[in-house]
Amino acid sequence: VPPAFGLDQNHPNPFNSSAVIRFYLPQSEEVGLAVYNLAGQQVVPLANGPHLAGVYTVRWDGRNEADRELASGPYIYRLLVGEQTETRKLLLLR
Repeated sequence: VPPAFGLDQNHPNPFNSSAVIRFYLPQSEEVGLAVYNLAGQQVVPLANGPHLAGVYTVRWDGRNEADRELASGPYIYRLLVGEQTETRKLLLLR
């Protein structure tokens, strides 16, 4: 079990085909992890709902909820756990 809540920077960054995002939960919590465009619109949820304490790895392939490829450019991913939030930037290059 990790000692603290956390969200790692994705790798690789920038990415082309897929990015790996890792987050840590020291206790069981409701989790919301999603990718947003720079206008603040959610483009795809990556993890939602209850999660047990532990380390999680999520892979994102640069597609939206409708499974369409997104344009190259910067995106933001945000992890919301209880009252805690962490945000990171990632760069998609096609």
